[in-house]
Amino acid sequence: MTAATSILPAGLYATLPLWPLFGALLVGLWIALRVKPERAHWPVVLGVLVSAALAVTLFFDLQRQYAAAPETHAGGFVYSVYNWISLGQPASLEHNQWLAVNFYFDGLTGVMLLFVTVVSLMVVLYAVGYMRDHHGHPERGYERFFAFLGVFVFSMITLVLAGNFVLLYLGWELVGLCSYLLIGFYYGKPAAAAAAKKAFIVNRIGDFGFALGIFSLYWFLRPYVQPGENPLDYAVVFKYAQHLATAQIGGMSQATLVSLLLFCGAIGKSAQFPLHVWLPDAMEGPTPVSALIHAATMVTAGVYMVARCTPIFGLSPLALDVVLAVGMVGAVLTATMAMAQYDLKRILAYSTISQLAFMFVGLGCGVPDSAVFHVFTHAWFKALLFLGAGSVMHAMGGIIDARKFSGLRHVLPQTYAVMWVGCLALAGFPLLAGFWSKDEIVHAAFERHAAVGIIMLATAGLTAYYTFRMFFLCFHGPLRLPAEAGEHPHESTTMIRPLWVLAGGAVLAGYLGVSFGGPASESFLAIFRPHGLIHDFLHHSTIGHPEHGHGGLWLLYLSAGVALAGIALAWLRYGAAPVADPDARALGGLWRLWHAKYFVDEVYDALFVRPLRALGRLFFNTDNYGVDGVIWLVTAVPRGLGFALHYLQRGALQAYALSMVIGLVAILVLWSWWT
Repeated sequence: MTAATSILPAGLYATLPLWPLFGALLVGLWIALRVKPERAHWPVVLGVLVSAALAVTLFFDLQRQYAAAPETHAGGFVYSVYNWISLGQPASLEHNQWLAVNFYFDGLTGVMLLFVTVVSLMVVLYAVGYMRDHHGHPERGYERFFAFLGVFVFSMITLVLAGNFVLLYLGWELVGLCSYLLIGFYYGKPAAAAAAKKAFIVNRIGDFGFALGIFSLYWFLRPYVQPGENPLDYAVVFKYAQHLATAQIGGMSQATLVSLLLFCGAIGKSAQFPLHVWLPDAMEGPTPVSALIHAATMVTAGVYMVARCTPIFGLSPLALDVVLAVGMVGAVLTATMAMAQYDLKRILAYSTISQLAFMFVGLGCGVPDSAVFHVFTHAWFKALLFLGAGSVMHAMGGIIDARKFSGLRHVLPQTYAVMWVGCLALAGFPLLAGFWSKDEIVHAAFERHAAVGIIMLATAGLTAYYTFRMFFLCFHGPLRLPAEAGEHPHESTTMIRPLWVLAGGAVLAGYLGVSFGGPASESFLAIFRPHGLIHDFLHHSTIGHPEHGHGGLWLLYLSAGVALAGIALAWLRYGAAPVADPDARALGGLWRLWHAKYFVDEVYDALFVRPLRALGRLFFNTDNYGVDGVIWLVTAVPRGLGFALHYLQRGALQAYALSMVIGLVAILVLWSWWT
């Protein structure tokens, strides 16, 4: 695709991030003018709506252009807004190097923007009903909440559209800031405030490595960049990336070092082991936040970044092995954690971590197209499940513990229907969205190694099992309601409508990436391939190729059978929504280990949190009693002299005159003696 042949002007596509930002600014003006808050959501709703319309147009524009001439339009195009920071001398501006504000449009951009904007729109519409009480009155901070949502969508679109690593990092940190603000929205609640701080601090660990990776890229490639080239633009970095494979530093290639540092950022932002601990606690924020930031958009930023940087990661087999290993460990650990939880949002949070780990397995296996496809389908059904859990929570008076209610299909029929669709998609039920994309990764895993494939297939079975364990506990069995639900629990029409749109995505999204002309692994539409810069690399690399085949139809049928078996087993054990958990009895200590999340939080608390707090108290006491004590001693001498001499300063003029005479006589005596 080129700017000249696009349906809409490239400059119009470049306004994509601005509309939600304008909406957020208008909400701020709304607050300043003290306008009634009931309609404060409209600026953000309209802003996200415009961005979603542009993103949908861009998606099909890119698809049309690429399908018409794959080789001509594989490279995408860059739209430069303005040069931001000069890296050269003012006297040589014609050959200057810049850090620019520029946007990169290719197939990967189109896929990401499509679900980021459309899912965000559904979440914003859902929040209009969710952020109100049972009488329809807005909650306290209603305007602030929608302003934060607008800034978040702006930040995420900026991250995806960025044409260089500096702008990518800016969007990366902005979504982290918005995450902190939205998780801690109920800042008067200690658990929410603690969760916001935890998310912010844990992400800083990964982001520090990410920043070092960007600095390393600049430093390593600086000798090769020509005058007039912007050194951190994607096109420039990937053009000279081959030099990273041959140069060594500390016993490893520069490509390995840069890839591992960049991957640190992905581990933090996408909540992968061992930095996964912030995401379950982030469920303390409002449910729309859980759906938007921690299921559909922000946590996918790490997957997007690694996919975008395939030309760098592909130069290091060791880095790809690390990505694969982290993905495998995270997928298994968090799937087992999800099997032993009762809080609906926390079950879905661990499920999100496990599904993101699936995506990293795809990246580690060298099939970024499959990973991106799973990012796309996962966004629809996971946002649906989170918002469905929010509908349950809203009807149950804030209760989200599956042990306290059952049989909700009788009182929440529409929520039951959409949750059923979402659970089927997450479980990998045949012909739904999750089935197609998850099968892609399972195929790639078997191609990498049989053991990897078996582990991922088993994890897919666990996913089906714990998903329908949650579903049956909530919606089947006898009707049991908590006292907080009141006498007539009901669904909110405003909240239900967006769920049906997401349910449609959970069913149909997979068909944008498959056809019936062959196995799913061989029939991706070109738009799903991270073509452009990555497309060019894959065509000259051994790590992957767009026309990959991963083992034939038998794996497709096996994957479907595993999903159905997981659902059937969940029905046998939880179909009647038993009050006593059969898994807790059967698995004993293993179940308790899963329920305690492998005691990872407790280990971190003992190894890091408590020692750092003790060190902080030591420094605090040192400051109070050490530094302050030294300062007191230093100042003691002048203070003592002042105290001793203040008796001479009593305001008596006769005494001052006598002192002057005595001093003058003393000077004369000394002078005569000296001479």
